[in-house]
This record gives sequence, C-alpha cells and structure tokens, in this order.
Amino acid sequence: MELNDLLGIGNFMLVEESYANQKWIGRTLEYLGKVREEDVVEAIRIFAGGSGEDNELIGIAIYDKSLGFWIIFTDIIADKRSKDEFEALASEIKCDKGKEVEVERVKFRAGVIEFYSVGLVNRLFCDCDLEEENFYPRERTEALKKVLADFLGAIGENMNTLEIGCGNGGATIALHESGIFPIAADVNKCEICKGLEEGVLKPKKSVVLDCSTVSTFFDKEFEVVFGFMIGKLTAFNRFEWERVLSEVHKVLKSRGRVLFTVSSEEEAGIVKEILKDEFEGEIKENKDSDGYLDHWIYVGTRRE
Repeated sequence: MELNDLLGIGNFMLVEESYANQKWIGRTLEYLGKVREEDVVEAIRIFAGGSGEDNELIGIAIYDKSLGFWIIFTDIIADKRSKDEFEALASEIKCDKGKEVEVERVKFRAGVIEFYSVGLVNRLFCDCDLEEENFYPRERTEALKKVLADFLGAIGENMNTLEIGCGNGGATIALHESGIFPIAADVNKCEICKGLEEGVLKPKKSVVLDCSTVSTFFDKEFEVVFGFMIGKLTAFNRFEWERVLSEVHKVLKSRGRVLFTVSSEEEAGIVKEILKDEFEGEIKENKDSDGYLDHWIYVGTRRE
C-alpha cells in the first residue's frame, strides 16, 4: 500500500473509522492523548515536503509494543483548531528511536484514501452483501466515451478531476478508458465497495463522502468535475440536488469545467438553472444514448 511505501513500515492501522472522520479527528486526538512513552518502540514524524510544500507536520506513526503493529495518526484534512491540538499532542510523544520523513501531500492523501478503500473490501468498515452480480452495460460505456472524446478534446489532458455520485463505477469505466482517473466519491459505501470489488474503482481514488460536503474535504484543485446520471431531478427534490451542485464551483480551479448527464431534457434544464450564477453552460442531447441513461448532457465552465 502507498503508506507502507512512503513511510517504510509494515502492518499499520489508522485510528478513524472513515475518511470523512479524518476531518474532525475525534478518535485521533483522544487516542493520541493516551499514548504512553513506554508503549512506543519507534516513532516517525511525517512532514509534507517536496516542491511547493510547506514542511507542515501532517502525521505521526508509532510502533506500539503491546499491539505489535504501527498506528498512523494524521491531521492531513483536519480543520485548523484540530490541527493545533494535534501538533500539541504529537509534540508530547517521546521515543529513543525516532525519525522524520518528508512525503508529498497528494501521495499521502492517496494513501489514506487507499487504506479506507481496502478496508471496505476487507469488511473492516463495511458489511456489504456482494452476492448480487454487478452489471456494467458495454453500450453505455461506448456511448459515454464518444461524449467524453468531444468534451476532452476541448480541455486537454493531464487533469485533476473529481466524479461525484460515482456509485459502483458504472460510468467511471468510460473515464478510465478515456485516460481520465478521477477521485470518485459517493455517499453509499456499499456501492463504492462493489466497484472496488469488481476492480472498476481504484483504491487510491475512491472515497465515501456526502457529495454535498465535498468542499469541506477538497480545495479548489480540480480542472473538471463529472457527474453521470446524477439523480432524478424534480421540483420536489430540487433542494437536495441544489445542496450537491452548489458545492461544485468551490472545488474547481479558475475556468474549471463540469460535465453532468441526466435522463431527460427537463432535468438538464434544472441543472442549468441551479448552476446559472456560477457557470456558463449549455444543454446537449446525447443521441448515442439508449434513450434513458445519459440521454441529456449539461456542460459548463466556471465563471471568473
């Protein structure tokens, strides 16, 4: 796993029960405050280093004598108040055998995401019943790849991208086959688990999150946000989708782009209406669709 390679350690655990909980690190601070010097065989202080990094402490790993494995404590996505408390507690940990390592922040975050993805598949954080066979229609993948070819031709390659509402990765396949590997987020951990189990979703890129809170976990770091069949939009559930879509511009870079698909022209109109203040957008029909999946497309560019 990524964290093994970055830190040069063996078996390890993170303290929090989910990636989302890493924002508030309640368990991390509680457990860190209970670490006793006599229990620590070895300690590694982890700093964000490399080009453009600020050499900030983002974690500490300790080898616990009684447990016989490494415990990694991190505040990489925590809020400022929690970070201050984390640093204070981490500074209290003393160990004769200690060292410091510098890691790229993006790689360390990917390693944290990977830990929770592998934990889902291994049923540490999920008790999904995966006996039901997953179905990934090839026709849909090919139709989406045509849409993506037109869209991506206008924006270039080597992008940081996010897919909201990825589900079990039914549309993510088309992105991967088009050379795009987004961070894929969905609130349903069993759907993420299914996609990981099938090998459709990537462990370092798949995260269980409520997509109405993505700006809590990501900065303005993405060139593109994707969302495929983002939901059945009606006048009755519009507020629910406004909460999700209003987050999108907050994680996009300047002039960042979005591509969303829905099943009807009416739904595409609702998307355009919701995003009109933040995006210059247009609606297109996907004539290669089966008539329902991804039949209508909204593409937009974030206003300056």
